[in-house]
Amino acid sequence: MEKNFTKDGLILLNKSKGVSSFGAINHLKKVIKAKKVGHAGTLDPMAEGLMIVMINEATKFSDNLMKKDKEYYVEMELGYKTDTYDLEGTVIAKYDSEINISDSEIIQAVNSFKGKIKQVPPMYSAIKIEGQKLYDLARKGIEVERAERNVEISEIREIKVMHPDKNSEYAQNIKISFYAKVSSGTYIRSLVYDIGEKLGVFATMTRLVRTKIGRFEIEDAITLEKAKAEIDKLKNLIESKRENESFWATKSDSDTRAEKIREIVCFVEIEYVLDYYGINVSNVKYGKLKNGMTVIDTFKKFENISKEASKGANVRENQKFKIYVRNKNTNAREFKGIVKIVNIRGDRIYLKRDKYFL
Repeated sequence: MEKNFTKDGLILLNKSKGVSSFGAINHLKKVIKAKKVGHAGTLDPMAEGLMIVMINEATKFSDNLMKKDKEYYVEMELGYKTDTYDLEGTVIAKYDSEINISDSEIIQAVNSFKGKIKQVPPMYSAIKIEGQKLYDLARKGIEVERAERNVEISEIREIKVMHPDKNSEYAQNIKISFYAKVSSGTYIRSLVYDIGEKLGVFATMTRLVRTKIGRFEIEDAITLEKAKAEIDKLKNLIESKRENESFWATKSDSDTRAEKIREIVCFVEIEYVLDYYGINVSNVKYGKLKNGMTVIDTFKKFENISKEASKGANVRENQKFKIYVRNKNTNAREFKGIVKIVNIRGDRIYLKRDKYFL
């Protein structure tokens, strides 16, 4: 079966619990037969939810997408803490007394972390200190001092407090759930740990679901299981057609199959992913840009963009734009890549191709 993905873009994947991020995207790569895959931010195996999987040359934009704010649905439990701050770890401390904290005190404690805060990353994380990943040191029983980092929790909503059933024969702890919108680099496990410390009774994260990355939402994502099932169904349909009509699929059949697979996984082309303004350039200037040359345009082309920009922001050096060229045969407007302003002199704008260019 031929490679189905020659285009560049992304797939929104709803990762299941118990699967590593690396395992999930590489499984998807085999299922859709792409050349390259990458992701915009890992999820721990215990975590589930939205991952942005970049396909082929879209992997060049991983840094852009990783910096986006993220939203999570969080579940946590009071009364104990683990070395990993979640259920994957070993319990290292328990609060043995009865927890007598009111719902209003719990909600107040959770909300107190809204805003710009300092956070210490957990030992079980992929952060490197002097070339060594923290979780490698943690597995050897070594704990090192971690520097605080500045993060922002812009929103905490729908806080729910669930109390144990007094009549149950099984011991239970108070459980809390909420949604949190956070800046890139925020550790939800550390947030849960800090809430437990603030309440003085310890806390452990019991579930984590990433629901948003920037403007992308989990509702638009597909699970690996569903993608595989639908693509297998398509493959069987093609095989059946071949047998019944006694022929090998033609190029047009291959193109149709690739298109169907892109529909199944809700593939988004890179043109629609990038939050840059678009400008038109002539075929001559496009050719020069493609050859690595700098081209000159006038400020007039950028006037409308400058007016539309939020807060009246001016066109500036290092600003990037999507460029479009008219197809000579069809006259259709075609996306051709990214350019960057390298210099502005009076009314002249100097443009050069960026790292993604067709």
